[in-house]
Amino acid sequence: MGIIKRIAIHITGIGIGGAMGLVSSILMLYLLVDASINGAEEPVWLMLCAIVGVFIGAVVYKIVLWSSKGSSYLQ
Repeated sequence: MGIIKRIAIHITGIGIGGAMGLVSSILMLYLLVDASINGAEEPVWLMLCAIVGVFIGAVVYKIVLWSSKGSSYLQ
């Protein structure tokens, strides 16, 4: 695999993973806003949303890297 192709795959993985992490973090924040209205600590929910967003982004990044590898069965 060429260096330019490898760099492009990593940039694509970071972009897609970051976008999916951001969307999942915003959706989780939207779903947990009700809990913060009912008296829960706001920093705890914000940190939880950020952690979930980073985790989802990392998983999507690893999936993109995994899917970019060629399969020996198909070749």
